[in-house]
Amino acid sequence: MIKFYIMSKTYNCYGGHTTLSLISDFLLKDAPHFGDAIKEITLTFHFPNAGLPRKTLESLYEDHDNFRSNLPKIVYRRSSGKLVIDVSSELLDSSKWKASSRLSLPLFVSGVEEVITALSLIKKRIKKSDDFDLGSFLTHCKTARERIPSSEDELQLLSEELKAVAKAQRATMSPWQKLGIDWEDYHPNARNVLDNPFFWERSNDFAPNGNDTGADILSEYMNWIKLHKDGKPLVFIEQLARQWGYVDFVTMDEDLRDEAAIGLAFADLKLRAICDPDVRDLALTAIEQQRSRAQESTGWSHRDEKLKTLDILETKLKQTKPI
Repeated sequence: MIKFYIMSKTYNCYGGHTTLSLISDFLLKDAPHFGDAIKEITLTFHFPNAGLPRKTLESLYEDHDNFRSNLPKIVYRRSSGKLVIDVSSELLDSSKWKASSRLSLPLFVSGVEEVITALSLIKKRIKKSDDFDLGSFLTHCKTARERIPSSEDELQLLSEELKAVAKAQRATMSPWQKLGIDWEDYHPNARNVLDNPFFWERSNDFAPNGNDTGADILSEYMNWIKLHKDGKPLVFIEQLARQWGYVDFVTMDEDLRDEAAIGLAFADLKLRAICDPDVRDLALTAIEQQRSRAQESTGWSHRDEKLKTLDILETKLKQTKPI
């Protein structure tokens, strides 16, 4: 079964969307096996911004706008069978992101058409010699139009049905399988170094790269390190701090700075399987600061969980030999 993810991106938001992300499972419902050449598809809609960007985020807006102007883009990693498709879309803009958090039948219908159009781009990358029946795959997706719900109530029922199926499938997976990680993106020894699935969780705010800041750090550092293989992580974080509108790393908001320091230390371990000693020290200091704030928050329902995960992070960093 193909893994199919639909993501949404504005200049300052990225992630799944209540209505649009539902389309992938809808299109693949009851799908036969089409071949092994394509194992995973990630389709990302890049949406415009109707107004001015938020203050201090002008550079992110400009980068996003420039990227959109060069779409569509499709990358196929034949060795792993993974397809990444990026398309420009006018279905939403950043100002309507929160307002569109509920299921919308009109958006679903329009989204299905745009997804089917985007999937046709696969023709540019798949060869006849590849083990994948692209014609049957596209036909199956197009035929799904006949099953589009005719009312908001039917769409809600569809959503619940697909979520139930996905939940049942996840129940059969191991903790590592549930991560859905492309290990080719990371250092070959990183999984041995970070040997607990917790370190890799992408939707856990307490995981080093699971909160918004940590996820951004990992993504940005992954791109930066490709161009600066011998570069120092502290140089990266100072550049990113300025890109985010701060004078330097030290002047970042305390909570943001601590999340960034921890996120960078574990991003370094994931991408190089080693940790820069200065970054390690920053992260250990950040962990201690987060621990102090958590200990003071006696009425916080997640206090004990936060303290436990901080202990896990600290122990791992202290076990890991710095460069």
